[in-house]
Amino acid sequence: MDKQQIKEAAEKASEDYMENAPIMSGPRGSYRKGFIAGADWRINSVWHDVNEEPIYWKLIIRKDILGDYDLGCELKHDTISWAYLDDLVPERKEETK
Repeated sequence: MDKQQIKEAAEKASEDYMENAPIMSGPRGSYRKGFIAGADWRINSVWHDVNEEPIYWKLIIRKDILGDYDLGCELKHDTISWAYLDDLVPERKEETK
């Protein structure tokens, strides 16, 4: 996903959440629930269906039918979902002085 696709998907996820969110008491509860929902969405957004083929040279993490995880560059017969390693590792933007 590029940055624009992530932004669009996050906006859609937030609209879906607001339509189905229970009524909260006070802004603090709403912010907390919204933050948690956003974090859950971001975690789940990087995982791909097994029917989608990964780019052959990029490192992926595979989840298999037993719930185990494995690194590689291609899918195996017992893979149920996969994610690019780059999408799971946060970007490090360190400031230089």
